[in-house]
Parts: sequence; C-alpha cells; structure tokens
Amino acid sequence: MVLDLSNEGLRSDMYANPHRERVLAVSSQDSPVMKGWSDASVRQKVAGIVDQVRLDLSQGHRHTAEELLRERFKASKVDVDDERVLALAMSLRGVDHELTRREEEARRAAEEAGDGPDA
Repeated sequence: MVLDLSNEGLRSDMYANPHRERVLAVSSQDSPVMKGWSDASVRQKVAGIVDQVRLDLSQGHRHTAEELLRERFKASKVDVDDERVLALAMSLRGVDHELTRREEEARRAAEEAGDGPDA
C-alpha cells in the first residue's frame, strides 16, 4: 500500500480509484478527535455521546442503545451512573432498532413455546 502525503491529504492507493473520495488514513483513535473535547463539561460530553449513539442507531447497529452508551462512556472516561444510562437509553428507544428486534424475537420464541398471551 502506498500513502500519498501531498497537499491533498493522506490517501491510500490500495484501490487506485481516482474518483474515490480521499479519506484521512488513521490506524487507531486513542483520544477524541474534536478540538475542545477536554474543555467540555460532563453534561456536554454526555450530550455529545448521546447524539453520536442516536446517529449510529438510526443508521442501524448491532448493539442496543444501552450497550453503546455504556461502551462510549467507558471509552471516553465519562462517569455516568446506571440509572442515568438507563434513562438515556430509554430516550433513544425510538431509534433503538436492535432492542426492538431482540424484543420481537423473544416474544415470538415465547409464543412458539406456548408461553405467549394466548396460552
């Protein structure tokens, strides 16, 4: 793989497609990318993480809102108690398609086992 360090930014020639959008190649992210993140209050950090999770869930994700929130808070070293995480997850219920899928799957399994509301 060849990296172009020209004034047009970092790009990989791995696929050699001149029409492909040029993307900054980052091997790992160990800290927040946005300037001012460390200056934000805990409340602002929580709001930013909730916004990120909302976007991820709206685009489809294999984790639930609660799982993503806990993961992001831990990675960002933002201390949020369990009660608050659950409340935030409930506020994202409308876009938490994975939770809906899991609940529907559990409901169908219960009905098939004869434990449904008609039994």
